Amino acid sequence: MLCPECNQAGAGGSFCPICHNQVPEQEKFRGQGGHYLRVLAGLSFFVLVMFVVATGGFRGFRETLLGLYATGGLWLLLPVFLLPLAVGVYYWHLLRKEEVAITDQYIARTSHWGDERILWSEVTGYYRYPVLFRHTRLGAVAWFSRLFRKSHVFLRLPKVSYEIVATQPDGQVHRMRLEPGTIEDMAWLLRLVNERIGPPQDA
Repeated sequence: MLCPECNQAGAGGSFCPICHNQVPEQEKFRGQGGHYLRVLAGLSFFVLVMFVVATGGFRGFRETLLGLYATGGLWLLLPVFLLPLAVGVYYWHLLRKEEVAITDQYIARTSHWGDERILWSEVTGYYRYPVLFRHTRLGAVAWFSRLFRKSHVFLRLPKVSYEIVATQPDGQVHRMRLEPGTIEDMAWLLRLVNERIGPPQDA
């Protein structure tokens, strides 16, 4: 494990020799479903405001909406407004159980696509390869993970996927994929993985 204060490697539960803070025995990383919901809900509200302004917002927001309702234009607006919000709710539901946990012994993942667990002692490969957002499990919506992150309006996240390969005692090969746009704080997660099994190889 790593000390979150000074990045010094140490056994989970021990005390860092540099800053003397306790090294976590386990670190957990949640999915980004809440982020997609916030961003796409904001997009829905932005679309609503821009539409109202473009159709006579100088009369006032309430008066414009009433005018759209009276003319039937509001029914044309609702699908445009609700679509991004519905997409955000869908991906929030998809990722609400997403979680990766790391300890000195293993990495485990709870996911919509199935639960996974790999012991570090069984790892036989760790690879990094480029991937387009539309080719990830989430699809093109993963692009929105770049928006409004860490005080940035647009964060340049690398289009890279990571794969941990492990061979179990029965000879079965298991692969755990860590994709962009799925897990919060991917950078720190990868540092913890690198501390256990070294840097990835380019596939």
